[in-house]
Amino acid sequence: MLKNKDSEPADEDLVEAIRNDDREAFKQLYYKYHKMLFRFALYRLHSSQTVSDLIQDIFLRLWLKRDRLNPSKSIKAYLYKSLSNSIINHSKLHSSQTTSLENIGDHKISNDESDPDLKMDVQNAVNQLPEKLRIVYLLSRMEGYKYYEIAEICEISIKAVEKRMSKAFEILRKILNK
Repeated sequence: MLKNKDSEPADEDLVEAIRNDDREAFKQLYYKYHKMLFRFALYRLHSSQTVSDLIQDIFLRLWLKRDRLNPSKSIKAYLYKSLSNSIINHSKLHSSQTTSLENIGDHKISNDESDPDLKMDVQNAVNQLPEKLRIVYLLSRMEGYKYYEIAEICEISIKAVEKRMSKAFEILRKILNK
């Protein structure tokens, strides 16, 4: 895989190279998205080991099915959708969703130095959101994606993203005002 010193290769180029068994391109794709995927999943699962395992599994399946990849489709959307599905499946298998403060460890909601109790209240409220609303909320507020990017990742319309965000805010206000 040819590397441009000034910028990283486009996702389409990486996917095409991966389809042609280019391990270096696969490694570049992995490092490009690993951190974002990790943060996204950690906020939902609160277990670094579980998150690492799920991400490894997603990239393993990607490599095994590399011949079926379509360079014209968003690999970012594919990765987030795969991870979301893996999290849902993991949650179904491990239905006890009790999370202690010790399990959360040093993983903060944000770098903001505001009231830690407020952060915990917000995190607990977000965890109570229905899955589809929580995903959209986390992508927007925690990962900083724009609505059109979230629409692409979740494979929904921008209008659906707007509606889900509105509904998420409505539910969060009710939970936090109790």
